[in-house]
Amino acid sequence: MSEEMGVYMTAPTMNGDKALPRRGGPKGLLPMTWISRTLRVEYVGAMGEARETSATLLDVYPFGPVLNIAGSRTILSWDRLCLAELVEDR
Repeated sequence: MSEEMGVYMTAPTMNGDKALPRRGGPKGLLPMTWISRTLRVEYVGAMGEARETSATLLDVYPFGPVLNIAGSRTILSWDRLCLAELVEDR
């Protein structure tokens, strides 16, 4: 019985005779409907410390979002971004 369980517990690596499909396209892009909206942003600062602020989303590029943080246009790399949460309109 243990031999049978070993067969059923192996992770699938193939889909029939061909390899499993890879996810294509850009990853991690924010919705375009968020443009000009206020976000709560958490990110890793230049010295490795955790940061949190609110910002307005100006644009989205493959290398990261462009935000208005405290009146300055700021580009935040995707690998630094921890959280981007839409703030409810009041």
